[in-house]
Amino acid sequence: IAICQNALPYSWNNQSLTFAGTYTTVLKNINGCDSTVTLNLIVNPNIASSQKITICQNALPYSWNSQSLTAAGSYTTLLQNINGCDSTVTLNLVVYPNVTSTQNIAICQNALPYSWNNQSLTAAGTYTTVLQNINGCDSTATLNLIINPNVTSTQNITICQNALPYSWNNQTLTATGTYTTVLKNINGCDSTA
Repeated sequence: IAICQNALPYSWNNQSLTFAGTYTTVLKNINGCDSTVTLNLIVNPNIASSQKITICQNALPYSWNSQSLTAAGSYTTLLQNINGCDSTVTLNLVVYPNVTSTQNIAICQNALPYSWNNQSLTAAGTYTTVLQNINGCDSTATLNLIINPNVTSTQNITICQNALPYSWNNQTLTATGTYTTVLKNINGCDSTA
């Protein structure tokens, strides 16, 4: 006789058998004579196993043994092994989160094109890319790119000759002409005067 482990103890001829083996008992047959009966008891083990599975958040729900799992945790199910005995399987489900991040970057106009995550950006705007984080899960990065303009201004100044030399933006001017200097505006960008 083959039984499953969870059927122990096995009751046989007024004996309570607790493990596999060969058991013998002497009974009386119909004629009142000794009848030796031998039992070969086979005990098929119940099996317990566990597995650890790691997935990314966007893989939820996760299907496992007719269950739809929606969160990380420990899940157990009871199956039948090849011998028809109970097989308890435990799943330790680890869920790595998807990550999102947002960056606000302000640059000067003369810094264009701006290189970001293998993209060459030529204008202000909101840009998004999907990368892989350290766990191999989606990491959505968003960039809010602000372009501060470079500024130019022109000033016409008329002076009398006896006002020379004329001091302008740390320059000493000694004659009529067009002079240029590059300053920084309030955003730190070039301001050509």
